[in-house]
Amino acid sequence: MNTELWYKSPARSFSEALPIGNGRLGAMVFGGIPREKILLNLDTFWSGCKRGDEREIPEETIRKIQTLTLNEQYKEAEELTESSLLGDYNESYMPLGILHYELDHTNSDCITDYKRCLDLERAVHTVSYKINNANVTSQVLASYEDNVIMIKIKVDSVSRIDMTLWLDSPLQHQVTVPDANTMILSEQAPSHVVPNYIECDQPIRYDEDKPGMKAICRMEICTGGGSSYIKDGKIKIKGATEITMLLAAACGYKSYFEKIEQREEVLQKDCAKQLFGLRQYTDQQLLDRHTADYQKLFHKMYFTLNESRDELSTSERLERLKSGEEDNGLFCLYFHYSRYLMIASSRTGSQPVNLQGIWSDSVRPVWSCNWTININTQMNYWMIGPCNLLECHEPLMKMVKELSIEGQKSAKSQLHCKGWVANHNIDIWRQTSPVGGLAKYAFWPMGGVWLTNQIYDYYRFTKDTDFLRHELWPVMLGAARFCADWLIEGRDGYLHTAPSTSPENTFYDKNGTECAVSNSTTMDISLMKELFMNLLKTYEVLGERDSFYDEIKTKLAKLPEYKTGKDGQLLEWISEFQEKDSGHRHFSPLVGFHPGRVINKRDNKELVIACQKLIERRLKSGGGHIGWSCAWLINLFARLQDGEHAFYYLKCLLQKSTYDNLFDLHPPLGENDGEREVFQIDGNLGSAAGVAAMFVQSYLDEIELLPALPKNWTEGSMEGILAEGGFEVSIRWKEGNLAEAFIVSNLGEKARVRYREPIKAETEAEDELQVTYISSCIIEFPTKKGARYTITRK
Repeated sequence: MNTELWYKSPARSFSEALPIGNGRLGAMVFGGIPREKILLNLDTFWSGCKRGDEREIPEETIRKIQTLTLNEQYKEAEELTESSLLGDYNESYMPLGILHYELDHTNSDCITDYKRCLDLERAVHTVSYKINNANVTSQVLASYEDNVIMIKIKVDSVSRIDMTLWLDSPLQHQVTVPDANTMILSEQAPSHVVPNYIECDQPIRYDEDKPGMKAICRMEICTGGGSSYIKDGKIKIKGATEITMLLAAACGYKSYFEKIEQREEVLQKDCAKQLFGLRQYTDQQLLDRHTADYQKLFHKMYFTLNESRDELSTSERLERLKSGEEDNGLFCLYFHYSRYLMIASSRTGSQPVNLQGIWSDSVRPVWSCNWTININTQMNYWMIGPCNLLECHEPLMKMVKELSIEGQKSAKSQLHCKGWVANHNIDIWRQTSPVGGLAKYAFWPMGGVWLTNQIYDYYRFTKDTDFLRHELWPVMLGAARFCADWLIEGRDGYLHTAPSTSPENTFYDKNGTECAVSNSTTMDISLMKELFMNLLKTYEVLGERDSFYDEIKTKLAKLPEYKTGKDGQLLEWISEFQEKDSGHRHFSPLVGFHPGRVINKRDNKELVIACQKLIERRLKSGGGHIGWSCAWLINLFARLQDGEHAFYYLKCLLQKSTYDNLFDLHPPLGENDGEREVFQIDGNLGSAAGVAAMFVQSYLDEIELLPALPKNWTEGSMEGILAEGGFEVSIRWKEGNLAEAFIVSNLGEKARVRYREPIKAETEAEDELQVTYISSCIIEFPTKKGARYTITRK
């Protein structure tokens, strides 16, 4: 079925352990015997606390930088940007703690039939083995329904379980054991954690005058038979047939603008209350409640390549693929795993997916394990529409709304603009101003614009006008008001952004000096065009019209045109500068092509060709070698309808950038001394959007079937792809051609369907289907809400 990751031995490291999560609580399970450890996380447990007021930057400083930029004094503009506009580093995501337990297996050499697995159908981690003819099984799950982590260990026959268990943490902490069935971990987060890439004598700081937040993890234990007692601060269990552990957690975070709750007794009561409410349920009922909730989301979609069941373990399959052998089923497993990871780390009421989803084991995690909004956060959420997980959207929408409030301060006090702004790094405290470091990454006021464009996708898939009016429109207006103020007219008559950077890339100016700052990078202009066009459309949908509508329409027409270089490639900057790294990992200039749509095959084919040439240029220079960069390439090639290259980079992602537990691997960039390879989830989540786009695309107001089907995937099916306009598509193909597609209309919108060969439509509805043939390969027909339509070749 390719919905199970399984292994023949325990995990030796974080990158071999397996993740569970409910959006709020996360855990990495190692499956060790006789000694197990489970790393715990809580999505709101971060270092630091809310900072004070935004620092003021004189308006004349901004105007001077703009003048330098428009006069092509790029290095001088960059130096002034770095000395005047950059600020403090943000805070870091903290590990919650570690659960240890050790089984008393007196003869561990007799352990056989070991297997650990993550069942993606049920979101349950299981370890099973035999010892002395007894079968031992442990299950771990994170229930969204009941907001708890449950661990259940049982043994069959006449054997009994003797076990010692305890809680620990790498932070300042204390463990108390009120009774032989309860253990409480009390922790103190640091006041500040300096990012891992900054050299510092005291990177982890505890300040009594300004303490970080507290957290509580409470574990309650229930045994079947046997007895339990306390010894040396640990709980000992003897003679049990089964053991159930329930873990709940709470921390002092209330919201980004509220004071931290520092009263430990309040957090203690929160945890105790959570667990008390679960006493009415049996273990099986808790499992059933968890499974029912999870499967409502997971079972909305399924992907098969008609592959046979493979008896090799997941690590063996991955190694086989890396050695050049084929395994189509592994691609299906990876896709299902990506959807699992999204469900596990982004649920209503939780924080959005961060750089590592919800899983981190470090007090000083790489890049602070925050939200990086110059690509990574947006890429995480590309999948939720096409991969039919709109229920996972709320955390991102909530964060963007909070940024739209907090970002007004940064826009006003630092850039002297109306509206709201957000730069490239966000933490739990919703920092919107630039962090410290270098202009090439730290100064990037387009982060809020891109996030706004990203959440507009939710409307495209749902056509929810209440959401559009009350949730999205105010955010869009604020982002657009910032853009309107930030633009400055140049001598060429166009409106420019200045200073402007293209995330993390640099160029050489006419004097051969490396620079990061210019004006009107292609990414800036693409994001603004997308935002302005979305906003104008929103005015029309909502039946609104005011002076700002006219202002945006006028300014949209005065944005710079796209430019191409000597080789026909889309330019990254306002001029054809020499790039320092022509194979750069970011594909920032292509944001208007994907995920945007201001550049598309229908309206400007010549620019699509220019995008393709830029991709070729990047790849010839060694680009696309990092996991999330591969994921972007899968999406880019899918949109180019190049299934072979999309498949090639999906394969590269698994062969070169994937750990044994199928986490995406991000290598050191070689830019700082403190770098190390790290799990980064955007490669997992971003690639799923690209895979779905191989089979169905809907970004041009039509449903296109099999636009980028690779030759290797001659037969298969994908069920439940969501198309814009509220259509759910299930598609089956054979010998590389469409066999049939089923389209369910959730909203009753008119459907337009395209395929490379002539097609027809049928329905089981009583009324005769009125099909309009735009061409033999493009058909259009009205739909009824809830009705199903069958598309086949003529």
